[in-house]
Amino acid sequence: MSRPKMKSSLFFVLLCLFQINKLCFCLEEESLKVKNGVGSNGFISVTSFGAIGDGKTDDTKAFLKAWEAVCKGGHNRKILVPQGKTFMLKPLTFIGPCKSSTISLSIRGNLVAPGYTWYAGRYPTWISFDSINGLVVTGGGTIDGRGSLWWGNVNNRPCAMHFNNCNGLRISNLRHLNSPRNHVGLSCSQNIEVTGLRMTAPGDSPNTDGIDISNCIGVHIHDSVIATGDDCIAINSGSSYINITGISCGPGHGISVGSLGVTGDFETVEEVRVKNCTFTKTQNGVRIKTYQNGSGYARKISFEDINMVASENPIIIDQTYHNGGTNGGISKSSSSYQNCHLTAKERTPSGNGKGVKVSDVRYARIRGSSASDQDITLNCDADLGCSDIVMDNVNMVPATFGHKVFASCKNAHGSLFGSKVDCLKKN
Repeated sequence: MSRPKMKSSLFFVLLCLFQINKLCFCLEEESLKVKNGVGSNGFISVTSFGAIGDGKTDDTKAFLKAWEAVCKGGHNRKILVPQGKTFMLKPLTFIGPCKSSTISLSIRGNLVAPGYTWYAGRYPTWISFDSINGLVVTGGGTIDGRGSLWWGNVNNRPCAMHFNNCNGLRISNLRHLNSPRNHVGLSCSQNIEVTGLRMTAPGDSPNTDGIDISNCIGVHIHDSVIATGDDCIAINSGSSYINITGISCGPGHGISVGSLGVTGDFETVEEVRVKNCTFTKTQNGVRIKTYQNGSGYARKISFEDINMVASENPIIIDQTYHNGGTNGGISKSSSSYQNCHLTAKERTPSGNGKGVKVSDVRYARIRGSSASDQDITLNCDADLGCSDIVMDNVNMVPATFGHKVFASCKNAHGSLFGSKVDCLKKN
């Protein structure tokens, strides 16, 4: 063999040895990282802390250990729930504050509740997050609350997932199935974004709200599909600057402000905007509901560019609301969490029973079909009334051929623009 060929072959062999050595070094380094619980992408996997993921073994302790490592460690800020596995979790709470300003939980696999019920008075939520700022929950996985085990129990049903005092919260790209009660609760938090959720429960499952909001400021919920047995989204007391866009709702009870005033407390909701949403075969469309024995206000609320598809009550204000049903034994407004934005004096029941004022509500470009003949119901209190109600190009047709739709108003005052709501009294 000539010398040039020998040199070329030798160079090639040395290059191959170098690449093999480099590969071995990288694999060894990766192995060390995995052994320490940290993947190459910076995520700490729950399996590194003993989680099995067979859908039967209790993985609760492993999840809490992983959380402790991330929350208290400060260096690694990401937890991975790996794809292709199902993790059974008992009721648990992830507690902050954490050292890092941001914490990420990537749920790529499945989370499933135990195959039995428990006393919800002690554990009102299956999975809780408390006092964690900068929390990001995402991943494309599924959260299954096994609600069918609970729905026959009137007064003992937990929420599937609740976030309390979590400022800067981001939730995205998750699937929620069959919560015992409401699927996601948000309370006492500011600056929240929720997007890309798909929530599913049977249309007759009791109190299975999609998202319940209470005592929150600055919430944006958008581009999600919610099909459950109760409110797709409920906006409860102490909430303001709520922006809801691009929601597909149905079946369910629509998007609701309230109920407010059920306990007699001073309760408020304001600065709410619902836009570009579709309601398909819902019991209600856009709704405001308040009790007579409370006090407070619901104001500065708008519903715009809404499409109704055979909804039973497309537009409804009920200032004399009375729920003859059940809420699962635990207030949907998360009464276990104190109102964080009101003073102690304002939280005290008023005792005057004058009702919750409803004013400055705008309905614009609402169209589609009503499954009931009464497409608009404005049922306002004889003493308080509802004021500054605007109907701007609100026009619906009956879902059933040959029927007609009409509006019903009691003590409602406002203005009309291109809408046939003759019962609305002028301001």
